[in-house]
Amino acid sequence: MSVERKVRLARLPEMRLAYFEADIPVDYVPDDSPEMGMLWESFNAWRLKARPALGRIDIAALAWQIERQPNATTFSCRVAVPIRSDYQPPAPAKTTFFAGGAFAFCYADNIDEIAEAFAAVDRYVGEQGLIPASAGIEAYKFHYNLDQHPCDCGVLVTNADGSNPLGEAQSGPLPIAR
Repeated sequence: MSVERKVRLARLPEMRLAYFEADIPVDYVPDDSPEMGMLWESFNAWRLKARPALGRIDIAALAWQIERQPNATTFSCRVAVPIRSDYQPPAPAKTTFFAGGAFAFCYADNIDEIAEAFAAVDRYVGEQGLIPASAGIEAYKFHYNLDQHPCDCGVLVTNADGSNPLGEAQSGPLPIAR
């Protein structure tokens, strides 16, 4: 049975993040990558021990790819948790500011649906004439079932002329990750 993949456009908010980073092979498979698994395991172990001061209640974690270099065999991936602006996380976490922006995204109910969700976003971006302004982003949601990992998969986008597809009136965050 095939699930209809609805792509939405909303504002992914700006956030201060505590993150871990690792190099991942470019040919990784989302639900079968030892490197990605080790990155999440080390990050989650740190998160449980450090109990960082969270900065958002609607996003449990964020993962995003750093733009790939041409002909590279790996790319950098970061996994993070939004933190309060006054919180200094303990090592080995690093901090960064995530600027956010217009986010074209598709819901994935679990890790085995991530590739399909990203494919739907790629089609949507092309059909709408939008320009990707980032590599892939996964915004994970808080969920009562620890065996399920729902997330919104997508990319930041702009119009072809570089303008915001949400319009300038849309300055505050929309309720994604619901």
